[in-house]
Amino acid sequence: MADILARIAEDEALADRQRQDMASALRAIGKAVGQPLEAIRAHPSYIRERLKDFAPAMIGLTDRRWGNVLSLARAALRHGGVPLTPGRHREAFAPKWAALFRPLTQMHTRIALSRLARYCSIRGIDPEQLDDTAFAAFGEDLATNALTKLPHKIHQKAAVIWNQAAETVPGWPGQRLIVPSYRRTYALPWETFPASLKADVDAYLRRLANDDLLDDLDFKPLKPASVRTRSHQIHAYLSALVHRGRAPESLRMLSDVVAINVVKDGLRFFLDRAEDTSTKQAHSMAGMLRTIARHWVRVGPADLALLQALCKRLDPKQVGMTETNRSRLRQFDDASNVRQLFTLPDALMAEATRIDPPTPAAALLAQTALALEILLMAPVRRRNLAQLDLERHLDRSRKGRVLLRIPGAEVKNGMDIEAALPDRSVRLMDRYLESYRPLLLAGPSPYLFPGLAGRPKSCERLALQITSTIKERIGLKVHLHLFRHLGAKLYLDANPGGYGVVRLVMGHRSIDTTTKFYCGLETGAAMRRFDDHVLGLREELSQPNAPGKRMRG
Repeated sequence: MADILARIAEDEALADRQRQDMASALRAIGKAVGQPLEAIRAHPSYIRERLKDFAPAMIGLTDRRWGNVLSLARAALRHGGVPLTPGRHREAFAPKWAALFRPLTQMHTRIALSRLARYCSIRGIDPEQLDDTAFAAFGEDLATNALTKLPHKIHQKAAVIWNQAAETVPGWPGQRLIVPSYRRTYALPWETFPASLKADVDAYLRRLANDDLLDDLDFKPLKPASVRTRSHQIHAYLSALVHRGRAPESLRMLSDVVAINVVKDGLRFFLDRAEDTSTKQAHSMAGMLRTIARHWVRVGPADLALLQALCKRLDPKQVGMTETNRSRLRQFDDASNVRQLFTLPDALMAEATRIDPPTPAAALLAQTALALEILLMAPVRRRNLAQLDLERHLDRSRKGRVLLRIPGAEVKNGMDIEAALPDRSVRLMDRYLESYRPLLLAGPSPYLFPGLAGRPKSCERLALQITSTIKERIGLKVHLHLFRHLGAKLYLDANPGGYGVVRLVMGHRSIDTTTKFYCGLETGAAMRRFDDHVLGLREELSQPNAPGKRMRG
């Protein structure tokens, strides 16, 4: 990219303003990527990959200004001789494509097909000549030479809209296009496996979920969410064995898949995907198989010892928080980021209030504001947040105070949650309940954040709603569980060593859990306090007649 910048600076054929604007755009790309221009390849797919998690707010730009930056950057790259897929507005349509588009009245149809039309126009492909081969080449060109953020989505949508037009627009070419699939999945349908294996898996999962107090169990029954996780793990592992070349019909029962040589083969699939490094996923999978071997298949001591040794070798030795969590928490070493996050709920609610009369879009803003406010003031897990029930979980006193109360049976670690919401949080909740929640109801629902058919909004959808808003509005990358760590970090920054309070707020069973996760998190704040103390002491001792200073005479 530095070469492109140099060419533009030296090109006297460009107007001064053009050179300035293109150079500014290239520097903005460098700032967004977080690398000097000398380290950034002047290739669209390379740049796009490094911008996949970027939001304009991360470098203080609006979406509109970032759009201008990308447009100017594309112009700069073209000027430097870099091949780029034509955008929606740059190249003129060939006559047959222009005639095809002329009767289109729906803007979303024109937008979805404009890149395809320009691509075909440049290559001399008429509308009636477009086939799956040419369309696949268009998708490859998007993936390789387009600076647009979502080339696969553009490719898919173009096929869908083309097929719809073939059915509804008079005179449209009749050929249908195959809609490409970009799903990265390896889980095979259960029908791939013998029915006996599926039956054995289902019986094992029922055993894990057994909550009959009269049954003599040698383990603690799992919660429904944990059973679902275990089901996904088993399904993924069995699929991996087939991808590694094992015949599905050879996998008749769980006893066929826990032998040490089979386990190693299956785990190799996951290690290869992770470039042969020991991963948390592989270790978790190995632990799951060891549990099945011990408690369900009941293998002999020698076989169990081999599986235990394998688990030990795969252990990533992760103590405390992951590097992802630590990296994202470092964003909040900057006080301005803390301020922006903590003022965002009020800002979102104020924006929703300005939309009069209220609309569903305004209601979603208000819902996001309330969900974020609860996470900041009572950092519960995401499933508990999504499933908050107005009758069971929110106790309101006669004076209007609200106590958030979640019984331990509904919490991951079995610990009760009780938290009194501050008055400002209650006021925000009341405004949401009165003016906005009714707009989100598809029918009767007891949930604070209602979904469809009387169910709560899915925790995945609510999480995406919150995290994408934070990323777009203030440029911070978070996930919902980070709010629990953030609350601990901010308290420990102000109170180094205050693990007892953090344990109670986080609902940890043991102080050991708290210290394991958060010990060292407040080291920076503790060192700053220590340095301030030592510097103050040195300043004090440097003064004339300071206590302890040797006097002359």
